Amino acid sequence: MLETDSKRVWSIGQNVATIRRRRGLTLDGLAELSSVSRASISALENGADNPRVQTLWNLADALGVNFGTLIGDSKDECVVDDDGASVQLIDRRTSPKIVEAYLLELPAGVSRNARPHVSGVHEHVVVLAGELLTGPAEGPSLLKAGQSASFAADVPHIYSAERASARAIVTVVYPLQEDGARPDLELNWPRSKVDWEEVVSLMARATIEVQNGVGINTKRFQLPAQLSPAKAVSELRRRIATVPHSPAVRRFVLTGSAPGILSLYRAPQMARLPTATESLKGNLADRCLKLADLATARFGSCDLDRIQRSVSETSSLMESALAAEALTRHGRPTVPLGVGTIEHGREPDDATARRLFEARIDVDAYEAYELVHPAYARQTLALAGYLPVTEGLRILDVGTGPGLPLAMLRELRPDLQALAVDPSEVAVQHLTRRFAKDPAVAIQQTSITELDPRNQGFEVAVSVGASHHLDTSAFLAAIRDQVRNGGRVLVADEMISAFSDCGGRQAALIRHHLWYILDTLVELPKGSHKGDIQLAKRLAEVLPEALGMAYSQRSDAARHTIRDLFEEVTEIERPMQPSHPLAVFSRFHLLELQALIAGFDYEVEQKTSPARFKALARTNGFEIMEHHRIYATDGDGQEDAGTHLLVMEAV
Repeated sequence: MLETDSKRVWSIGQNVATIRRRRGLTLDGLAELSSVSRASISALENGADNPRVQTLWNLADALGVNFGTLIGDSKDECVVDDDGASVQLIDRRTSPKIVEAYLLELPAGVSRNARPHVSGVHEHVVVLAGELLTGPAEGPSLLKAGQSASFAADVPHIYSAERASARAIVTVVYPLQEDGARPDLELNWPRSKVDWEEVVSLMARATIEVQNGVGINTKRFQLPAQLSPAKAVSELRRRIATVPHSPAVRRFVLTGSAPGILSLYRAPQMARLPTATESLKGNLADRCLKLADLATARFGSCDLDRIQRSVSETSSLMESALAAEALTRHGRPTVPLGVGTIEHGREPDDATARRLFEARIDVDAYEAYELVHPAYARQTLALAGYLPVTEGLRILDVGTGPGLPLAMLRELRPDLQALAVDPSEVAVQHLTRRFAKDPAVAIQQTSITELDPRNQGFEVAVSVGASHHLDTSAFLAAIRDQVRNGGRVLVADEMISAFSDCGGRQAALIRHHLWYILDTLVELPKGSHKGDIQLAKRLAEVLPEALGMAYSQRSDAARHTIRDLFEEVTEIERPMQPSHPLAVFSRFHLLELQALIAGFDYEVEQKTSPARFKALARTNGFEIMEHHRIYATDGDGQEDAGTHLLVMEAV
């Protein structure tokens, strides 16, 4: 390989590696999305393999970037395959649409079958010399020198030189990415008291429409030249505060050059916990159950100062978390005692990181901030109520993670003994530290699907927040192998609304995850680190609009917006430890975005719907005894998205 070729290959490989890491993809994940082997991608990233044209096209499509981005946007760059086929970037425009022009050369008898590009991509081919068979694979056209063809390239398509070599210019036109939620109504900026009264009247009407079933309403304002968007946003925030409140509608002020007001239907987040409490005895359990009820109490009916004392005066992880959630639900955002100290902050090793949780999710941050996740302690309290009352009960805890739910269960049931099973090395390090002085907890670093079957015979298995990190059916089958006939399995986990195709799944993921974030948005006080303030501000500015896109059947645009935002905010410089207790919320929001993006890629995040989970449970030998939606995100029904608890019996 010539030195110039070596430098070109190295540069392309570094581009692939940089974009892959920025996307959060593992080598295995990119291999699946691109149909390029893990070994080939690894060799390419290390500069050890001369990339083929089709390989780079596949990688570009899988990474969601343009071909020119991978080869460096240089007009001198030319990718040549071993059979003589070559592609050279000759021009690139980025406004208003991205348009790339390539010189394609194919020797006689050489063809290329191209995978579909992203939706909306078109190609225009002009043959300069020879003959080229090109177009959609189901109906290509044979073009001679001087002839041209245009076609939609979001389907399989072909380039083939028949009896003689061919030379052509291929122009790839990418679709214009729309920004923002589409308005239902565009208004001129109000200039008088009467104008503002009309806006308030329109907002009241929008409230009725949204809560009765329309679901979303967006209004945008055209600003006069002398009014800055920042001042307009501030004025809109002040004005919508005068619109009568509806507990079923959330309103967000949209930023940008044409600011607006987004009204979204919000399903009731929580109902009272299930009544099964035979396993919950003692003063701590009584206090926790009362705090759980306060989180669903009517707004303004609670003594918030008294609840505040419960946050700081208790030594119980669960009691502090439940008290903090009750305060947050009543408009006083609060962080539980001891939350917010991150221990490490490690980067996964590409050489070893495959399907482990830490390949896509920051486990150290998960340990530090996950307790502010809505209903995190609540789901564990509900699960504890269904544990058998057997003294000295031995349980199998599947996918224990850093161990927060197990620690809370041990607070409520000090008699419990547990085998904690998790495949993550980082999680097991946290587990080992947390239970170092607790002989009742045994820890094994392994996946439930690899657990020695000689352990079978458990009376109870529990799993909190773990089932969606594995193949759901394999997860259930492996637990069934470990539980005796008639044994009880308790699963608390996040599930999304039903879907039947990839687009529906992505929209369901977005609606589910973003409500967890938007329910806990906070504004940081002055004196917080500027990076923490900037992070919280950008999340509050962009994510309501992204959720509006998802509810407007524009999940592709929402997905691009979320990916771009995540790349932007991860570059914000901020201290390792949150500079203010409330900054814990935006650190948790980053974790939620990590999980959402991993869900887009189907890496360590494989959520299904409650109905499908129950069907898979029955297939694998369980009868569903109880099902409760502990926290609602998207949708009104029991089978819709949120945090769910399932009580099952092995049959």
